[in-house]
Order: sequence, then C-alpha cells, then structure tokens
Amino acid sequence: MSHILIVGIATLDIINVVDHYPAEDEEIRAMNQRIDSGGNAANTASVLAQYGHKIEFAGTLANEPDGHRLQNQLAARHVATDYCHFVRDGKVPTSYITLNQKTGSRTIVHSRDLPEYDFDHFKRIPLEAFDWFHFEGRNVPVVRQMLLDTRQRCAGQSISLEIEKEREAIDDLFPLADILLFSKSFVTGRGFNNAPEFFDVIKRCITDSILVCTWGEQGAWVRDMNNTEHHVPAYPPSRVVDTLAAGDTFNAGLIHSLTRGHTLLEAANHASQLAGVKVGQIGIDKLIK
Repeated sequence: MSHILIVGIATLDIINVVDHYPAEDEEIRAMNQRIDSGGNAANTASVLAQYGHKIEFAGTLANEPDGHRLQNQLAARHVATDYCHFVRDGKVPTSYITLNQKTGSRTIVHSRDLPEYDFDHFKRIPLEAFDWFHFEGRNVPVVRQMLLDTRQRCAGQSISLEIEKEREAIDDLFPLADILLFSKSFVTGRGFNNAPEFFDVIKRCITDSILVCTWGEQGAWVRDMNNTEHHVPAYPPSRVVDTLAAGDTFNAGLIHSLTRGHTLLEAANHASQLAGVKVGQIGIDKLIK
C-alpha cells in the first residue's frame, strides 16, 4: 500500500438527524445525534486508511478538549496526526449539520476560529517519504507555496487537488497538480451547466492535468491528459440515508484505485461505486467490504 500525505481541514461534526428539514422558526426534536470527526481532508484520509494505506494528516488542531477528541477519533481510524500544528488559542472548527432522514440531504452551518495550516509547519515534513500528496484548495497563497515546495523536493509522486469552493486566485493552483478534483457546485458557480463544457475551457490552459468532476445523481466525468473523456454513472443505494462526505469518499476511492495502477476510467467507476455505498449508510466507517 501507499504512504499518503493529506493536507487540509479537520472539523468536529455535530450531526442532528431529523425526520424533515425545519421551517424557519420551527422547533423540532432530533431523532438522534452523533458527534464525529469531519472536514474534507480528514474524511478522505479516514476512508483511505480503510484500504490499508499509511495515512498522515497535516492540518491545524486546537490544543483543547475538543481538539484532543478530534485527534483521538482520527487515531482510531488509523490516521496519523504527527505533522499537525497544535494551536493553544482557538477552538476546533465545528460543523453543525442537520441531516434530513427523508432525503439524506445535509445542511451545514460552519463555525471556525482557528488559523489555517501554515507553510512553516509544512516545510518540516519529509516529503520524500511519501508516494502521493492530496491537498484541499483553500488558503490559496499558502497552498501554492506547499505545492511548489512539493514539486521541488519530490519527483514522480502524484499530487491531487480538491477544488470544492470558489476562492480568490484559486486558478493559480491548477497547473501545480496532476489531478484536479472539481465539485459540481464549483463548476456551476463558474456558469457551466455540465462538466464537459467546463473541461473544454480548463484544458485550453491546463493541458498536463487529469480533470475530474462529480455531478451527484448523474455520476462523474473524467478527462485524461490526452483529452480523452469518460463518464461513469452514479450507483445509488436502494435508499439514500446520508449524503454527508460522499464527495470526500469519491476522492478517496479514486486516489486508492490510481495508486493500485488502475486506469482513470476504472478508478472513477470504483470511486462512484464507493460513494454509492456511502450515501446508503450513516457515516464513513466500514465502507470497504
């Protein structure tokens, strides 16, 4: 298996399951509640660890009780946090999630009072020891430094970059990664109605990267460096239970499959199947059968 470094955010998720989404000013009782580790990078790391990869998570964690709880939850999922930056002042980023049992949809209110992971801590990581690098596209100026440093210190290892949200100057990161993982919301926010049209525009200036875009119930599109495009279907479960972290799960499945030498089409199909398993169950544990 591979040694993978994942850089991004870890959050504390407080998840309330309700039988319907509340109207404004409505008071309802949660059917159940759970508290779990979350955040895009931490979720992807946790799923990749289930395959048996050696996973290192690099991010900022608060040195307070909830931060310790988060660290323990990651450790229980075999995700190492040795390269994290532990901050005394601040609170663990917290996502308050309303999960609609009828539809499986999730609504998130996020609270953050913690600095982003900085380059001073990143540059201390022995990057030469890793086989794969995965970054969240956030805090763009610093992530750009990290990507450039990774390129300079390493040769041949793959770099994947998740682009979920629009951020200032995020396009500056695109040429620095081998695999660009776009969300549907990012693409539609750019004014495109489908992934292929978006790929056509991106490929005019980003010719050496693999492009990936998930599209919910319509599956996912991928385009390789030779501009060959494939579509893979979604694999919905018999009942949609929980869509939280489905995209993070897809990313993990894709990375795993590519580390095993599978083709891009095979990897995307596997990732889509895994995401389907995820939305049919609560949480991200025990996804790999």
